[in-house]
Amino acid sequence: MSKKNVFREKWQSNKTKGGAIPLLGVSVIVFVLTIAVYFVASYVAASLPKENTLSNWEYLYTTRPGATPAGELRIFNAQNPILTEKGVKRENLYLTKTIDPKDSGKTLVILTDYSPVKIKLNGKEIYNNRFDEAYVGNCYNAVRLEPSTHEQQIEVFIKLPLSVRFEAYTNTNSSPAFEWSFGLVFSAAMFALGILGILLLAVLSAIRRKIHRSIAGAAIFSCTGLAVFLNMLPEATYLLNAPLTLRLLLLPVHLTFMATLVCVNNLFRDRRKSAVAVGFASALSVLVMLLAFTPTLLKLSVAAMSVLCLLAALYTLRVAATHLERRTQYATPVFVICGYYTLMITLAGFMLLFRFRALYQYTVAVPTLAVACIMEYIYIADYRYQRKNSKLRENTEGYGATVDNISMFIRNMLKCSDAESFFESAVEEIRALLVKFDPENAELRCCAAVRDGEGYREVISEGVAGCDYRRIEQNATANRKNCVFCETYFEYILKDGDEVGAIFHFENIKNGLDVFFIGMMEATYCGLETTYENTVSRGSQRAINIIFEELAENAELDNGCSVEHLQNISRYTYALCQKLGMSEEESSRIALASKLHDLGKIAVPKYIIHKEGRLSEEERVIVNSHTKFGYTILSAYADDPLISDAATIARYHHEHYDGTGTNALKGEDIPLIARIVTVCDVYDALTSERAYKKAWTPQEAKDNITDNAGKIFDPKLVKLFLTCLEEQRD
Repeated sequence: MSKKNVFREKWQSNKTKGGAIPLLGVSVIVFVLTIAVYFVASYVAASLPKENTLSNWEYLYTTRPGATPAGELRIFNAQNPILTEKGVKRENLYLTKTIDPKDSGKTLVILTDYSPVKIKLNGKEIYNNRFDEAYVGNCYNAVRLEPSTHEQQIEVFIKLPLSVRFEAYTNTNSSPAFEWSFGLVFSAAMFALGILGILLLAVLSAIRRKIHRSIAGAAIFSCTGLAVFLNMLPEATYLLNAPLTLRLLLLPVHLTFMATLVCVNNLFRDRRKSAVAVGFASALSVLVMLLAFTPTLLKLSVAAMSVLCLLAALYTLRVAATHLERRTQYATPVFVICGYYTLMITLAGFMLLFRFRALYQYTVAVPTLAVACIMEYIYIADYRYQRKNSKLRENTEGYGATVDNISMFIRNMLKCSDAESFFESAVEEIRALLVKFDPENAELRCCAAVRDGEGYREVISEGVAGCDYRRIEQNATANRKNCVFCETYFEYILKDGDEVGAIFHFENIKNGLDVFFIGMMEATYCGLETTYENTVSRGSQRAINIIFEELAENAELDNGCSVEHLQNISRYTYALCQKLGMSEEESSRIALASKLHDLGKIAVPKYIIHKEGRLSEEERVIVNSHTKFGYTILSAYADDPLISDAATIARYHHEHYDGTGTNALKGEDIPLIARIVTVCDVYDALTSERAYKKAWTPQEAKDNITDNAGKIFDPKLVKLFLTCLEEQRD
């Protein structure tokens, strides 16, 4: 297939429901809603009255740090922000205010942008936060104002290494060195809960294995709380004022982003490549940040950290997109997570660069916590899925043996010649099947009835008294089901045209109804339904190949395909047989037999057939076993030449010419009729639309078959098949 066709195919699949583009749209919607919540909350918070704020400061930019400037001062308050004139350097800022006696005796708090600060009261220096440094590691500056009955003049000298920020208020804290806030309490609680979760999950992992991965979700939760707590510390204390402190406190948030990306990749088991790529980006960003000795380098290091984090997020998104195409388990929610997380990381980097701290902390905490919660949900779901697969693995071998019993059931039922023998044989055979499945079902109770006018006439009654067949019919009609399964009983509803013709009721089932039991009984129902139509409903017996053809059609419909697929394969098979020089009789027989190639899928549990997403290894083994199942059912009638050919085709149509197929047969060892059907089956499957893919164009399908000649397909048959297609087109 050409690169252009591959691109078009991917683009078409991306536009469909479940493709990358609609899912990115979901990510954008969640992103917009997240930001909208922040601005709504900010608007509400801004509208609330603020107490103890000190306003009406006078200010002036100056080039002489620490000196009172000469010149006309400007007013700074809520209505008049601090402005910058053209040509005026914003290296130092001087502010002054007269303090009322009512504000004396309190703690004066000033918040800046990591600026060295010096404060004078009535001309006397009362606070100095490394005023000789280029920048400091804290934003919080606080000093206790001495009580006074007179007005006092306060002067604030600020260096501006990064941006202009000045917020001033008073409080009654006895110690000005540290001030708790809601954000600090909340983030500390997050950290503590995360640690508690890690310990609890570690204990549970020791008791009940295979849930240790959930510790990663709790660890991310805890790390996010710690990172936000450390990021907010500079606005809560002046004790962390060393320049190195700022660089160290910025790293935890960034590294939490990176660790989360690694955990998301781990959902796809892409551990090594992702860990190396993100780990390298993290180490590089740490090195860059630790070397930021000047304000300019600090700005550049923040920009570098943001870019590296974004690149790591885009890499994760690309990995998620790849697994989305492969239909990997949980690929859809993880792709939405990655898209959302990438957008939030981009915004967080922007906010960090432009010093919007509140929104930055929000864009750090919210998406990381959301990802942690979703990851935890996936871990729990995956744990339950693995437990289910463990049971599936244990029962796979037993289920394969059960198919032999199903084939014998179908064979014995088809021997029935009238309605009476049909009902007696059905009950007897189903009881025998259930006892073989589980010996505890020996005490099975059952009954059966046929429609008689507006009511039902009971024809079998073994241990069941007063069965309400009318209610069974109503429930089946309401639920649109012909097989009804409950914990201790199940029912079959057989149709006579559009109306219910007969009802079977079986109860006292032991050990519940697992997926294997339901799969077995649904396969049994297919044989029972076909036999009922053959002996009771239609009143005349049909050829065995017709009965099997109906079963094959039911298998196709259950598989989400159309009956037209079988007709196309039969048509292609006939043409290819003719091209090989076979007789009319032989070509027709093989063409009819080809319709039964997937008959074995009636014995595959429907929950596997209808599953969305990638199959587990155990489920794939069962699906691939449909070749064995089909052969087992059909080989019971090997004395019929048509059915004998069908059994051979069913058994070997998934062999590969290079020996990598189901049974590892290679080249000419694969029966010719199976090699013929393999080419026809794949071509029609590629050019047909499925629930999980769009139909390929005929040329794309031909290119694929040509590319796999000698690998999957017999190269001689490929040439003849392509010739047949050209002749049919002409």
